[in-house]
Amino acid sequence: MEGKVVALVGVIVILLIVAAIGFYEYSSTSSSYSSLSSSYSSLSSSYASLNSSYSSLVAQLQKAQQNESTYMKEAENYSKLYMMYKSLYNQNAEGAALDAVLELYDGISIENPNDVLPYLAQNFTAKIEGVPFPGTYNLESFNNTWLADFFSTYETVYFYTTALPTITQISHNTYEVTDVVQFFVAPTNDPIYLQVFNASNTIIVQEINGKMEITSLTWIGNELPPSAVIAGYPSQHTLESNVVLSEVLSEINGLGGEFNPTTIAQNFAPNAVLEVTGQLPPVFTPGNYTGISKIESFFFTWDSYFIFVAEYSQNLLPNGTAVPPSVSVQLSPSGTMAVVVANVTPFIGFVNQGEPGFPNIYDIHVNLVTYLQYNSTTASWQIEKQIFNAKMIPILQDTLYYNLNMPLFKVIGEDTVTVNASQGAILQEGNIVTVIKPGTYAMLPNGSMVSIYNFSLITFSLQAVMPPAQDFFNLTPTYAFAFAINGQISPKYALVNASGSPDPAITIVYAPDTWTSWTWFGGTFNGTAYIGGSYKFADHWIYGNGVIVNNQFFKPVLWIFESSCEPVGMPPTPVSVTPKQVFGLSPIADYTYEVNGITGGVVVAGNILVVIQPGTTITTPSGTTLTTFNFSVVFYAPQNVTAPEPGQVPFLVFAYAINNCVSFHYVASKPFITVIMTPSCGANMWTWGLTKSGTYGYVLHDPILIGKGIVINLTFVRPVPWVLTLPLM
Repeated sequence: MEGKVVALVGVIVILLIVAAIGFYEYSSTSSSYSSLSSSYSSLSSSYASLNSSYSSLVAQLQKAQQNESTYMKEAENYSKLYMMYKSLYNQNAEGAALDAVLELYDGISIENPNDVLPYLAQNFTAKIEGVPFPGTYNLESFNNTWLADFFSTYETVYFYTTALPTITQISHNTYEVTDVVQFFVAPTNDPIYLQVFNASNTIIVQEINGKMEITSLTWIGNELPPSAVIAGYPSQHTLESNVVLSEVLSEINGLGGEFNPTTIAQNFAPNAVLEVTGQLPPVFTPGNYTGISKIESFFFTWDSYFIFVAEYSQNLLPNGTAVPPSVSVQLSPSGTMAVVVANVTPFIGFVNQGEPGFPNIYDIHVNLVTYLQYNSTTASWQIEKQIFNAKMIPILQDTLYYNLNMPLFKVIGEDTVTVNASQGAILQEGNIVTVIKPGTYAMLPNGSMVSIYNFSLITFSLQAVMPPAQDFFNLTPTYAFAFAINGQISPKYALVNASGSPDPAITIVYAPDTWTSWTWFGGTFNGTAYIGGSYKFADHWIYGNGVIVNNQFFKPVLWIFESSCEPVGMPPTPVSVTPKQVFGLSPIADYTYEVNGITGGVVVAGNILVVIQPGTTITTPSGTTLTTFNFSVVFYAPQNVTAPEPGQVPFLVFAYAINNCVSFHYVASKPFITVIMTPSCGANMWTWGLTKSGTYGYVLHDPILIGKGIVINLTFVRPVPWVLTLPLM
C-alpha cells in the first residue's frame, strides 16, 4: 500500500514537475506570442500606411501620366501655331510688299504726290522705258518730273493688273514684285482721246525701319488702242468721226428742216466764222459772219426765205462717183481737231409766199468745208470755221425731169368693187375705209342713174403740190385719195339716192387730229396719174382718238390730206361712269365720252368705232331733246347670251348707253354708224332685249355690211344691246 502511495506520490511529484515545467513553457510561449502579436500589429499598421502611400503614389503617377499627355498635345499645338504664325508672318510681309506697290499705282491714279511718295524709299530709283515720259529718275526727279508731267497731262486715270502680281522673297526683308499693269488715261487737253498704257513692271520692296518701301521701279511701257483691250470697242478715230459728222449733218438737216436759228447754230463756237461765198438768191449777202449772233442772222434769213427745203450731203469724186462726206480727225493729248468736207451739198429751196422770187424753187449746191475743235471745257466739239461756197444750178440737173411745176398725182394704191345699189359696199385702201350705203346709185354726166357700177378708192403720191392758201400755210400736203365711178374722177359724176339727191359715202381714215383735207379737182385722170387741177375748198371731218370720219363726199374728185402742227379738230372727251346690269347682261368693260351732238364725234372703244353724225339729237323717254350727252359703249361677256340659231356662236356682246342708260325708249335723230374690226366671214348681228314671252333673248336680226375683217351697221338709233355672232368652226 505504502509502495502504492509512494508510487502515487512519485507520480504526483513527477506530474507537478511536469506541470511546472509546462506552465513555465506556457508562460514563456505566451509572452513570445504577445510580443509577436504586437509586432504583427505594428507591421500591419506599417503595411496599411505603406499601402496608403502606395495608392497615393499610384494616383499621382496616373495624374502625372495624364499631364504628360496634355503637355505633349499642347506642345504639338504650339508647334503648329508656331508654323502657322511663321507662315502668316511671311504672307504678311509679302502682302505688305504688294500693298506698297498697289498703293503706288493707286496714288498715280489719284494724281496726288502725297499718295505716292510715302511708299518710296529715300534711295528710290526708277527706270522708265517706252511710255509715258521715259528716263532714269531718283526720288526727287521722279516726283518733280515724272509725276508732275503725268498729273498735268492726264485728268482721269484708271488702272488694273492683267494678272495677279508675282511676289518673290529675295532676302529676309526684301521682296521683288513683278506684274503687267494697264492704265486708262484721258488727256486734260483732250479728254475724249482715251489712251491705254500697258506697263511690264519689276519693283523692289524692302522693309526699312519696320515699313515696306519701294527702292526700285523698272517700267517698260507701250501704248495700246482701246479696241485692243476692250473687245468690240471701236477705234477712237471712228468714234470721234461719227460725232463730228453728226454735228455737221445736224446743221445741214437744220437748214433743211428750217429749224430755229439758235438750233442750227448750236454747234458753232462763240467766235466761229461762217464764210459765205459764191452765188445765192439776192436776199443773202456773201461775206464773213463772225460770232454766234451774226451766224444766227444768216440762218434766220434762210429760215424766213424758204418755206420748204430738201437737202442731202455728199462728196463727188473727180470721176463723178458720189460718196459720203469725208472726215479727218486728229487726236493728240495736246488737243483735237477735225475737218469735214461735203463738196456737193444740194439744197432745193421753195421760196416762201410773200418773199421776193415766190414761187421760185432754187437748186443751190454748196461746197461745205467745216473745221472743228474739241472744247474740253464744254466737253463738246465746236465748229471754229465753216466755208459755205454756193452756186445755183438748173433744178432739172438734180430732179431728172421730175415735175416741180405742174401738180401731178401718181397712183400708189387702189381698191375697186362692183357696187349693187341694193347692197352697198365696203372698200379698203391703206388707212382708208369707204362705205357705200345700200340704196346708193351712180349718177352719170348725162343725168341718168345706174344701180350697178364700178366704184374705186384710189390713193396718190404728190408732186408740185403746195399748201392750199396763204391763210393755211401751216398745213403740209402729205398724200391724196379719190373716188372714181366707172374709172372716172370728175365732179360730173355723183353718188345719189333713189330720188337723185346726194347720198355721200362714209369715209373713215385712221389719222391723228392734226390732219384735215382739201378738195381738189379740175385736172385729168389717165388711169395711172391725175394731172393738173387746183384746190377748191376745205373739208369738214368728224374727229375721234386716232381716227377721222367724213360723211359728205358724194362726187368722185380728189382730196388732199394736210398735216398741221396743231390739232384741227377735237375728239370727244372721255368721262367715267359705272355701267349697270341690263337685260340679263353683266358689264365687263365700258368706254364713255361726252359728245356734242351738234358737231358730232367718233367714239373709239376697243375694236369698235361709233360715229355720232353732226346734228344728232337724242329724245329721252320723257320727250326731252338732248344735244350734249354721255355716250357709252358697254361690253358684256358672250357667255351671258345663247346662240341665236344653229351654227352661229356669240362672239361680241355690246350695247350703247345714253347718260348710262341702256334702253329701247331713247331714240337718236340720226343713225349711229357702227364699225367693228372683227373676223367677218359669216358674221351676223342681232338685237338683244325683252322678248314677247317676257324673257331676255334675240328680238331682231340686224342688217350689216361685211368687208375684209370689218363689219358695219348703218341703222342703229337706240342705245340697246347687240350680239355679233360668227359661224361655228
